[in-house]
Amino acid sequence: MRRNGKIDIENAADFMYVLPIVVKAFEMEIIPANRIVAQIGETLMLTCNTTGCASPRFSWRTQMDNPLGGTVNHSRTYSTLAMNPVSILNSHDYLCTVFCGEKEKKEKSIKVELYSFPSDPIIEISPSLVAGEPVTVTCKIPDVYPSDHLEVILKKEEHVLHEKNFFEDDSTNTETKTVIYSFNPTAEDIGKEITCVAKLLITNMDFEPKERVTSQKLNAKFGPQNTIISASPSNSPMEGEPLKLTCVTESNPPPQIVWRKHLADESIQPLVENNVLSIPHARFTDSGLYICEAINLVTNKTEEATVDIVIQGAPHIAELSIEPSTIVQEGENVSIQCSAESNPPPKIILRRKSDSAGMGPYSEGGILLLPSVTFLNGGDYECVAENKFGKRKREITFNVEYGPKNTMISVIPATVVKEGETVMMTCISSGNPAPVISWKKKAATGESEKIFQDATLTIQNIKSHDLGLYECEAYNQFGKEEKSVKLLVQVPPQNITVLVYPSENVKEGENVTITCSIYSNPPSQMVLKKVHQEKEIILPSVNGTFILYNVTKNDTGRYLLDVFNEVGNNVKVIDIAVVGRLEKPDQMIPLIIAFSCVTAVAVPVVAILVYVSRRAKINGSYSLVKALRLKV
Repeated sequence: MRRNGKIDIENAADFMYVLPIVVKAFEMEIIPANRIVAQIGETLMLTCNTTGCASPRFSWRTQMDNPLGGTVNHSRTYSTLAMNPVSILNSHDYLCTVFCGEKEKKEKSIKVELYSFPSDPIIEISPSLVAGEPVTVTCKIPDVYPSDHLEVILKKEEHVLHEKNFFEDDSTNTETKTVIYSFNPTAEDIGKEITCVAKLLITNMDFEPKERVTSQKLNAKFGPQNTIISASPSNSPMEGEPLKLTCVTESNPPPQIVWRKHLADESIQPLVENNVLSIPHARFTDSGLYICEAINLVTNKTEEATVDIVIQGAPHIAELSIEPSTIVQEGENVSIQCSAESNPPPKIILRRKSDSAGMGPYSEGGILLLPSVTFLNGGDYECVAENKFGKRKREITFNVEYGPKNTMISVIPATVVKEGETVMMTCISSGNPAPVISWKKKAATGESEKIFQDATLTIQNIKSHDLGLYECEAYNQFGKEEKSVKLLVQVPPQNITVLVYPSENVKEGENVTITCSIYSNPPSQMVLKKVHQEKEIILPSVNGTFILYNVTKNDTGRYLLDVFNEVGNNVKVIDIAVVGRLEKPDQMIPLIIAFSCVTAVAVPVVAILVYVSRRAKINGSYSLVKALRLKV
């Protein structure tokens, strides 16, 4: 009793109760407790359990002391017997004995009953069903036990064909039982079901299922037949489009499909083994006859279907070639060939690209023949293939090797130039390979000397010694060709030397000879005139020599010698003084002036005034002025 928070121990006993101690009795049980029905092949676990014993001991045996056919495992208060898998050897009464201490013992037994009905029946029909031919149906029930309770029924749809039981069977283990039945199917039977019903009816044995059923249709083996090919999008698709060929046939079982193609050389090309033949991007080479072969390996029959595929589209130039080579020598025979693929077939034109319409070699047959070619046949050749879907072009270059031809020289500004100018001589020549150009100049000895190698020879500030014959030589491994040009350098009169004989101071009656040497090109012309004449008298040179015969004082004076050509002129002054007189005046002869000039180049001159000289001699006297007047 609690007082002031404390328990009164003296009076506490008045409130205490005496609790009884309960001790459990020694007991045992087997789980599962009832009759056990187990299927052969599965797993079965028996458990022997105890209560009321702290340290029980367990023992398992069969009633007839046969092998246990399982594995025992003891725990503190229970023991297990595991049968994995259950076999026919486990069909016994099993006894579990439990010892508690030295004196207490308990036993219990349980009966294990077995069966086997693991799967549905299996139907086999042989030979392969062909309409009108005998057929045997076999129904197999796998691993049955006990078979003496087995019943089998064969039905066609709901019509019973055959029944059989195995009640007299004495099998002591699982067995596969077979029921066989033969009949002649009709065409109406195709597609109907054959059913096999197996029943394992064991009284007082609880298991499921006790009935198993399997059905199979009567499928007649036939075909192939009515085989056809469909082409998508069509059997004439455009090039580049996808093409799908599908082979459809009627056959049971489904046939093996083999695709083949009939080639142009009459050979057959195997393709694929599939009912669909797909070509992702159709090409012209895909055109041809396709064969679908359907093979039924059961009926051993074969049927074929064919389809002709034509790929349409613009041309493709497959080949453009030159025989014997794209590089030939003059005189060889050449063939240019072009082939193209398309549908419809293309029109093929072969021609040289640079030729205008209707000009030059031309072919519409895919082959252009060029017999004995020349350098004029070289160039770019073009193959044009065209049909209603479009046009394609392709080019090839044809080279003809030949020696130099048509060699020409051009001179700027001209072949005749003035000294000091610049001359540019250019040599051009055709040839393949391109000719090498070199220049030579003919020397005074007559031999040619190589002076330059290039197409253009330039001479700056040309001099007189640069004139002469220049030769251009064009050469390659196939030959050479030469052309020449004569270069003339125009030089004004120069290096003039005038000689007066006997001297510039003479006596009356003497003869005076005036000579001149000069260099010029072209040759110069020369005139002599006397200064301070009332009327200017001009004398041209005659044979290049002036001779004054039997001079008089009237011949005294200044004379101008004018030397000139197309390029320029030069003037020399000559002063002649005539004094005194010869003793024999009757021997005086008329004065004749003749001027001789020897130039560096030969120049024709005007004929001497023979007539004037003769008249002067006849008269016995001569006046320069009168003589000049007579001539003029």
